Parts: sequence; C-alpha cells; structure tokens
Amino acid sequence: MAKLLVSAALTVSVLAPSAAFAADKTVTLAVKNMYCADCPFIVRKSLEAVPGVVKVAVSYKDKTAIVIPLP
Repeated sequence: MAKLLVSAALTVSVLAPSAAFAADKTVTLAVKNMYCADCPFIVRKSLEAVPGVVKVAVSYKDKTAIVIPLP
C-alpha cells in the first residue's frame, strides 16, 4: 500500500509543475492494488496533499484516480 501511495504522489508531483497543464485539464491515473474499502480514501487524501492538486476523485471499482491540477 505504501508503494502505491508513493508512486501515485510521485506521478502527480512530477506532472503537476509542468507548463503543459492548461485550465480544465485532468489526469487519470491507474491505481492498481486497491484491495480494501479504505484504499480510495487513503489514495484521495494522499493525492490531495500534493501541492498543485485542486480535486481528486478515486474509483475503487475502476481502480483509477482522476486528478485536477491548478490551472
């Protein structure tokens, strides 16, 4: 689980400062290894803590996290 959170946070932290982000752009991350009902909450809170992230929606069913960065 820790590797999953570190990987997701690293991905967003590398992508978030990029000048390629424009207004209304979203990033969809594949979040494999979500096995329990608490995983989406933990992933969402971890990604929301990344500077530059405005909103996060995590789907346990689809095993994805949709991240909306600052414009």
